[in-house]
Amino acid sequence: MNPSILHFSRTGSFIKVLFFLGVAAVAFAVAGLMHAEGEAPPEAIYLPGGVELPAPVPRKDPLAPFKMPLLIVAGGVSLFYAGRHGLRAATRAVAARTEGGRLHLHSSYGGEIDPVPVEAITDAIFDRADRLPGEASGSAKLGARLRHGLYLRYRTGNATREMRLIDNDIEGGTEQLRRFAAHLDVWRHSRRDRAVSEG
Repeated sequence: MNPSILHFSRTGSFIKVLFFLGVAAVAFAVAGLMHAEGEAPPEAIYLPGGVELPAPVPRKDPLAPFKMPLLIVAGGVSLFYAGRHGLRAATRAVAARTEGGRLHLHSSYGGEIDPVPVEAITDAIFDRADRLPGEASGSAKLGARLRHGLYLRYRTGNATREMRLIDNDIEGGTEQLRRFAAHLDVWRHSRRDRAVSEG
């Protein structure tokens, strides 16, 4: 495989589509059950002998007004990610490539229109995903021990941006991401050495 280009993995994208569709289905199902429960009238209790007790007064959940919108938002966000990964699986899009002294990134990694000049890349670190820079929760770090990633930090104008490429998003997995990281490192140093020698 060409070390200067990364394609999105169709298998990895398809698995993520199924995962996010499952999350969306659960979120919408729970929201539907909560709505049906809230609309259902309380039922009376019948004792032996035909004695009817009044229906118990339903206990009010103080968080109920927030739970339903949060579940709907969670379902909508999950559908968005399912669609994004579905598009990646269908098109076998290029995640990243180096060409002409610039790093070209897929728009889903931040929507950058202009490619990143090699001189603007300040950090490129390949390691196990839980050891890469950035914040992550304890459960996320536990899962990240099984993954590898490439962390990139680069300058755009007056701002500094950062992103991660994770092996299960990339066709060829860890090995292809490792090759791309090595290629990127050599590419950055050769461009820097050339700039120094010309200066």
